[in-house]
Amino acid sequence: MRRMKRALAVAAVLGGWISLSLPAQADTPLTNEQLAVMMFVDQGRSYGYQTMMARIQVETVQAELERDQAILQQTEDLFRKNAVPLIDFEIAQLKDAWNRKQLIVAQKSLEYVSAEYAAMTLMAEHFAGVPVTVEQLYATFRKGWDAGCEKGPDEVEAMKAWAAYAEKSLERAGQLNARGHVSDSELQDRQARVKIARANYLQREAGLDRCRTVLFPTLEQVMAIGRK
Repeated sequence: MRRMKRALAVAAVLGGWISLSLPAQADTPLTNEQLAVMMFVDQGRSYGYQTMMARIQVETVQAELERDQAILQQTEDLFRKNAVPLIDFEIAQLKDAWNRKQLIVAQKSLEYVSAEYAAMTLMAEHFAGVPVTVEQLYATFRKGWDAGCEKGPDEVEAMKAWAAYAEKSLERAGQLNARGHVSDSELQDRQARVKIARANYLQREAGLDRCRTVLFPTLEQVMAIGRK
């Protein structure tokens, strides 16, 4: 209920800002505060959309995980009965591992954009006259900044898992292609997937420490702004 009331209050504020009514004067000079508010509103709308998409992504990965867990169980049962080769069981295991890593990344991505949107909500309340403390807004922003960095290692692990799955799938496709069960075009597609997966993994691994090199201002530095 509290969240709903807050959302309604923010919607009312944003609705007032995004009004389609024409300004009273066509040549009114723009103030810094007006510019900041409009930029903030635009960012808020963007993070609101990203939050929705992040929730959808979590649900999508969760559904894929549940589906592939069932496939893994079926493949394991068939392997024990010597009905499928070991490599099919290995592929199912690697797909399950990739899904699990993806779910962690999706959940942390949702945490990041949710924190950013929460910060935008606090700023909307501030402009609407609701008391908001510097400490409160900083803590909300910092949660988002930290979540954005913390998902980095998990993204690398997820891409590593994807590469392992793609490589094993290519190996199996090569075996089936030699028997005439997989077309050359399908084999080439699998080869391209491996290249993409490896590049994605290596690039993310190379940039893993960059997030931590970005300056995150301390609360003390923020408190000192405009008070010197």
